[in-house]
Amino acid sequence: MKNDKKIIFIRVDSSTKIGYGHLIRCLALADTLKIFFRIYFICSSLTGNIISEINKKNFKVFRFNVKLQKINIKHDAEKTISIIKKYGNNNSMLILDSYVLSKQWENSVKPFVQKLIVIDDQPNRTHNCDLLIDQNLSSNNKKYYEKLLPKKTKKLLGPKFVMIRKELNSLRRYVKIRTFPIENILVSFGGTDTDNQSIKILNLFQKIDSNLHFDIVLGKGNKNKKYIKNICSKQKNFSYHEQINYIGKLMLKSDISIGSSGSTAWERCCLGLPSIISICAKNQKNTANELSKRNCVINLGDVKQLDGSDYKTSIDKISKHQLEKMSKNSFKLVDGNGTERILGHILDMSLRN
Repeated sequence: MKNDKKIIFIRVDSSTKIGYGHLIRCLALADTLKIFFRIYFICSSLTGNIISEINKKNFKVFRFNVKLQKINIKHDAEKTISIIKKYGNNNSMLILDSYVLSKQWENSVKPFVQKLIVIDDQPNRTHNCDLLIDQNLSSNNKKYYEKLLPKKTKKLLGPKFVMIRKELNSLRRYVKIRTFPIENILVSFGGTDTDNQSIKILNLFQKIDSNLHFDIVLGKGNKNKKYIKNICSKQKNFSYHEQINYIGKLMLKSDISIGSSGSTAWERCCLGLPSIISICAKNQKNTANELSKRNCVINLGDVKQLDGSDYKTSIDKISKHQLEKMSKNSFKLVDGNGTERILGHILDMSLRN
């Protein structure tokens, strides 16, 4: 292994099926880590990926071509080890953020790095790692992870470690607590919106004479983006945005948001934006419930049980006091400094070895 400069490899994927949250939070973390480490991303070329976002940040990316869009754990580990041997050194560390790559993968790769760091938000999987990061809210996380991790594994749990992009965090100084009247609504169901909630909302509100303005944000992997763009072009109160780098500014100007309880939920909290959310995947359930308990969001539950009218009813019912309280609670919960805290722990790990 060559070159003594500290290196961190980040193994993460994005796709229409997986979504974009894993990669976006890893990019946010990489943006902070790059001050002290050389960063190399390792990604599979899955359908609908946003590897181009890594390129925009000028990070080196190693791509794996996968057959039939399926990841083979054994082959993936072998290819990852090959890259580490060729481009790493004795100080190399690796960050893994994946629901697909399991403890089997970790057992294979761990001997080839100084430290293995895992990002996960499902406290029901075993890991073999030196550091685990789970940014989600759950009072039971510590108890769950006791049986899933080696005793020596350090755990960074909760919203203190939410990985927020710098461009969003820099906007916190401009945040105002939301209050009545509600005029601007942000609609964002992640990169793919596989449950077509954006369409349901648009179809309902285009039939209603309303003074509300909607900013509709889609990822490039949304299969209905042409249809949605067409609707927005015909309605003066709908604005269409696709794969944008200015969502923070849209959050800042919005009075409330409608969206999923995925990784974007944390970004909305960081900018004090109250939200009406639905649960679009099993791994979002705990976050949605915990954010609701803390009066940061209105949780409508399983997305498959909802239609456009459910979102409208929630907007109609919300009180000024409730809106203001959600905004204050959200802003207080996520301070935007999670990546800096994680950096501190990773630096400590690297210096002790």
